Amino acid sequence: MSELRQQCLWEHVSQPTVATQALAGEHKADVCVIGGGITGLSAAIHLLEQGKSVILLEAWKIGHGGSGRNVGLVNAGTWIRPDDVEATLGQKQGSRLNKVLGEAPAEVFAMIERLGIDCQARHKGTLHMAHNATGIADLEARHEQWRRRGADVELLTGAQCQEYCGTDKISAALLDHRAGTINPMGYTQGLAAA
Repeated sequence: MSELRQQCLWEHVSQPTVATQALAGEHKADVCVIGGGITGLSAAIHLLEQGKSVILLEAWKIGHGGSGRNVGLVNAGTWIRPDDVEATLGQKQGSRLNKVLGEAPAEVFAMIERLGIDCQARHKGTLHMAHNATGIADLEARHEQWRRRGADVELLTGAQCQEYCGTDKISAALLDHRAGTINPMGYTQGLAAA
C-alpha cells in the first residue's frame, strides 16, 4: 500500500513562498508579531503602514497552517444567526460584531486590490445551501435577520436555486453578495510579500 501524502492544491497553484530567514542574534522592533498566517501578516502590514517597526515570527513556513490551506471562502458574519449573536453578547457588542464581520469581506477584497495580490479573488458572493425543511427554515431566518440589518443577501428557491447550485437536490440557498472566494495560499503569500 502506498504511503498517503499530504498535499494542498493551493500550494501547487500559488507563487513560491516568500523567502524567509531564521532569526539569529538580538533584534529590536516596536512590535513582534507571532504567526505568519493571515491575521499576523495583516497585523504586520497595518503596523508597518502606521510607521512601526515589526518583526514577524513563524514556526514553520508562511501559509502552512489554516490560513494558506483552507477552503478559500471570504464570508461575512458567523455561522451563528445575527439575532443570536446580539442576544449572547448584548445589543451593543453583538451589533458591533455583526457589523464588523459583515464588512470584513469588503476589507479583504480592498486589501487584495490595494496590494496587487494575485490570489484568484472573486467577489461574486457565496452560497449557503439547504436540502431539508430544517435547513430551509434556518436560511429563511438568516435572510430575514441579515436583510433587517441592510445586508445584501438573497434567498434563492426553485429554478433560480437550481441554476446557482447546479442540482435539483438543494431546495434553497442564501446568496450572500458581500462574500466571495480567494486562493488562500496566494493571499497569504501576497500579504507576506507586501
